[in-house]
Amino acid sequence: LFFSSINCQVINTEVQRTIDLTGPIVKITADIKATNIEKEYEIIFPDSQAKQLAYLTVTKKGKTIPTTAPVSANNITSFSIQLPDSTAALKVVAVFTDLLTPYPSEIGQHDNQLVLFANSHYFLSPYSTQSQKTTLKLSSSQIESYTKLDPQNARGSSIIFGPYKEIGPMEVSPLSVHYVNNKPFAKFSTLSREVEVSHWGNIAVEELYELQHKGAKLKEGFSRFEYMMRRSSDSPAFRSLRAVLPIQANNIYYRDQIGNISTSDIKFDESDGVLELLIETRFPLFGGWQTQFYLGYSIPTEVALFTVEDGRYKLKFDYFTVFEDVWVEDMETKIVLPEGCTDIQVNVPYAVEQTWSRRFTFLDSVLNGGRPVVTLKAKKLVPEHDEKIVVSYRFDKSKMIVEPVMIIACYFLFFLLCTIIVRFDTTKATVVGEKSDFVTDSK
Repeated sequence: LFFSSINCQVINTEVQRTIDLTGPIVKITADIKATNIEKEYEIIFPDSQAKQLAYLTVTKKGKTIPTTAPVSANNITSFSIQLPDSTAALKVVAVFTDLLTPYPSEIGQHDNQLVLFANSHYFLSPYSTQSQKTTLKLSSSQIESYTKLDPQNARGSSIIFGPYKEIGPMEVSPLSVHYVNNKPFAKFSTLSREVEVSHWGNIAVEELYELQHKGAKLKEGFSRFEYMMRRSSDSPAFRSLRAVLPIQANNIYYRDQIGNISTSDIKFDESDGVLELLIETRFPLFGGWQTQFYLGYSIPTEVALFTVEDGRYKLKFDYFTVFEDVWVEDMETKIVLPEGCTDIQVNVPYAVEQTWSRRFTFLDSVLNGGRPVVTLKAKKLVPEHDEKIVVSYRFDKSKMIVEPVMIIACYFLFFLLCTIIVRFDTTKATVVGEKSDFVTDSK
């Protein structure tokens, strides 16, 4: 049996669970106090939820505890952690995408968006639980319906279930809540980012986004006039996004396949010391609609490129997108390093697919090997993935003069060739002139 090896003597003495349903993604935080632990503790999810799991972390006293690879059997997915003590206070954070179902799936232009969330009143665990309580945080106080299991209390935009006592292992009580959620269901179905590093003082970043609205689809035709008349009203449609850029960012551009999009604004946030970029799409996005755009900027090398004691260079930049309140379905990051880099090491805080290639651009040559390109691919990225990528490598500074020398050599050869051609034409003209004088004198 799947759970035959699990220590059934483990007891969850207290579980406090918070389910955040205020946006398009679901964040579940569980504070667990357990006892009778014998080295290993299991965290489980139904397979239907585990397929949508984007992020999972377990901490004890602020320190992260690594989890094993998931194991699935009997419609249950299990993650295990190793604990040295028999008692522990754990904090489990799990983030899911696509757990909220628009219901109805199609709405009118000015209708509220209703979503349905399904789970359990009880914290799913292979161990018995002495006491537990669950709090649902909703995006609004407009609740159509929810399954009640006393004791429960709905107050404003929150619903509290419990405390429930003496819950057995694997015990489930179906929970569903149907409520209004007009938050933008913004998703980047694809994100392609390219970071090009130059030791001449500049790091260029360009990102290509496929933006999609994952909420309830628009049932009827779109009326621009009605949209402008009721633009200030609460609606699941959205048109603007907010991005946070480094304060040193310059040469910022925002465009699509048509050309530059002028509906953007840049503000300096003095409190956080960052640049706030506010962009607007060419048209509002309703459920099922999508658009594509480019965002590019440059930053000085000293902002993200550092030299460490052993002479290596370290490139550090954020793993997640610069935009807020979104998640990414598929992400590809290409890091283009200077020609001549060696001993390259990539440190990514999460599991990604990593490949290598070479690129030849201006003045790059086969002799020098071209520019190393590291490609990182990942799926289901959420704001909790916002940590640093670190790329370290060795680079001989003398190789920086290779391209200037090549340019000087090309110019030298060009002018030398021009000189030879001019001298050859002059010599030929002199010989022809002497022959003409000889013919004239003989006559």
